[in-house]
Amino acid sequence: MIPKLSASDIKEIASKLKSGDILYFEKIKNQKFNVGDILIKKTIEIEEDLVTESVEMYENSVLPARFLVVSADNNTNAAFCKAILENGKLDKDICCTICLDDIGYDYSYTLYEVDPSFIDAVILGEEFDIGELLKEEKQRKSRLVKMNKTSAISFDNLKEVNEFVKSLKQGDMIYYHDNRTEAFNSNCFRSVCLKKPRKAKVEDYIETRRWRRHTGRNLKKDALNDKHVLYVRCMQTSSLITTAELIDKALYKYKPVMLKEQL
Repeated sequence: MIPKLSASDIKEIASKLKSGDILYFEKIKNQKFNVGDILIKKTIEIEEDLVTESVEMYENSVLPARFLVVSADNNTNAAFCKAILENGKLDKDICCTICLDDIGYDYSYTLYEVDPSFIDAVILGEEFDIGELLKEEKQRKSRLVKMNKTSAISFDNLKEVNEFVKSLKQGDMIYYHDNRTEAFNSNCFRSVCLKKPRKAKVEDYIETRRWRRHTGRNLKKDALNDKHVLYVRCMQTSSLITTAELIDKALYKYKPVMLKEQL
C-alpha cells in the first residue's frame, strides 16, 4: 500500500526538482520507475579501468536494503523513495534516484534497480510482502551462517597454524577472516595462495614493524610456541602475511559462503 505523502514530503520533492541538481548519467537517464516499485540500491565505483559495484545492506545485516517509490516525475524520470526499514515500516526521509545530493558523481555514484524479488512477484501475479520476505531472508541467513561456522577452522597458537599450512600443497587456496567472531556473518574474506612458504625466526619476526602493527598487540605470549613463522601470499594485496597473523582467525580450506551472493 502506497502511503499518502505529507505536506513536508511534497515540499521536499518539489525542492529537489527545482534545485537543478538532476544528473543524466547514461545508465541513469533512461531509468523509469513507477510509484509502488520496490528498489535496491547499488554503489558504483570507478578506478581507472576497474569498475566495482556493491549492494547497500541494512545496517549490521547482510540483507539488501529496500526502497519504496512514493512519487515519480515523468519529465525528468526522477523517482522519489523512502527506505523500507527491517521492521517493514518506512523511513521518514526521501531520497531521489537521480539527484546529485543523493547519488554522488564522478568516480562513485548510486544506481537504483528494481528488486529482483519484486519483479518475480509481479510476473507471477503474487502479492509482494516485504515483511514476509525479510523474515524468510533472515531464516536463510541463519542457515548460511551456521554452514560457515561449521566449516571454519581456528588455531590459537603458532605451532598448530604452521602444521596446518605445511599440510597444504603449493597452489592451494585458503580463506580467512580477521575477526573469528564476525566471520560467519561476513561478505569479506581474504584468500591466500600457498606457494613455497618462506621461514623467519620468531625472535626476528618480533623485531619487525609488521609484528608491531598487525600481530604483537593481539597475541598472548604463549601463542608463539614454534621456532619459526611462515610467510604466505595474500591474493587481495599480493603482500606477504605470516602464519602468526592467522592465529585465532577463522580459516577455511574451501571458499566460505558469501552471504550477499546467496540472499
